[in-house]
Amino acid sequence: MRTTFTQAAIFSGLFFLCTPRPVAAQLIVTDSLSEADIVQLLEGMNLSISNVEVNCQGMAMGHFAGDSELGMLEGLVLTTGSADALAGNALMFANGLVNTAGDDDLSMDAGVMTYDACVLEFDCIPYGDTLLFNFSFGSEEYPEFVGSSFNDIFAIYLSGPGFTVPYNAAQLPDGTPVAINNVNDMANSNFYFDNVMGQQVAYDGFTVNLTAFAEVVPDETYHFKVAIADAGDMVFDSGVFLEAFSFRSVVQTTGLDEPARPAISVAQCGDMVRVHLPAVRPGAELRVYDAMGRTVERVAVTGPEVSFGIAELPIGAYTVHLLNGTDVAPVRFVRQ
Repeated sequence: MRTTFTQAAIFSGLFFLCTPRPVAAQLIVTDSLSEADIVQLLEGMNLSISNVEVNCQGMAMGHFAGDSELGMLEGLVLTTGSADALAGNALMFANGLVNTAGDDDLSMDAGVMTYDACVLEFDCIPYGDTLLFNFSFGSEEYPEFVGSSFNDIFAIYLSGPGFTVPYNAAQLPDGTPVAINNVNDMANSNFYFDNVMGQQVAYDGFTVNLTAFAEVVPDETYHFKVAIADAGDMVFDSGVFLEAFSFRSVVQTTGLDEPARPAISVAQCGDMVRVHLPAVRPGAELRVYDAMGRTVERVAVTGPEVSFGIAELPIGAYTVHLLNGTDVAPVRFVRQ
């Protein structure tokens, strides 16, 4: 039988010795998000995201922000219960009984029936040959139910050119799928953070921040399915965290003979930036990112020169990319 709330609070006092992460402010969770909000939070440098579809019950998905033991300042969280229950100290009990169906793909991977699934799907077009994003997985099942059948499951399925079957990108560097029974204080413990003394996050444990990596074909469309579900029963919440603006695409250098790419040139005059482009094709877009990888400006390209104002931008460094144009190197400018 599963532990009750009172028993879970007692278990929380039996903790694995660890060094707590510094915490400065309360974690804030918002559970009402539009498609535009989701795209804005997901989309980092050198790619585009579209066709967002959410299949989560009630308040299971949310936006989180603030310093916490997670080590992520902002992002999206998908849970098997309530995203709001995430914010609080580890003595609290995240146990949202939403009583909904599981996910067929997760049930097949888990080998048991799943429940309370929360699924986010979207399309992504990378403009480089490598896709990366940052994620973490946490659960109220930690640490009491490590090794049990209550092995709540999640996956980040990637499909598209180069993948004959959907590929679960939620893996450790050695290819081990991230799950409660695979990452804990005994197995792969270097990727685990014991949070039973946590002050900002209710889950009693979660992984360190992990970076997923996949080789892709530039300018092709890839599909992501981020899914999480309870395994074995409907109680004790788990959550997958996607760090804001961390979905990004880069060009990996593959050899010394790789030709140099032409560069964008930037000239600043007061609060105006003028960008000269070596070549343009129909449908090109100029995109400006801040130091966190957030898109702060989008400009349709209609000719070899593009100008835009920066008076509303905060002081700092910015990167200019040309999307759907020729393969040109990005360039930076500074708003002083």
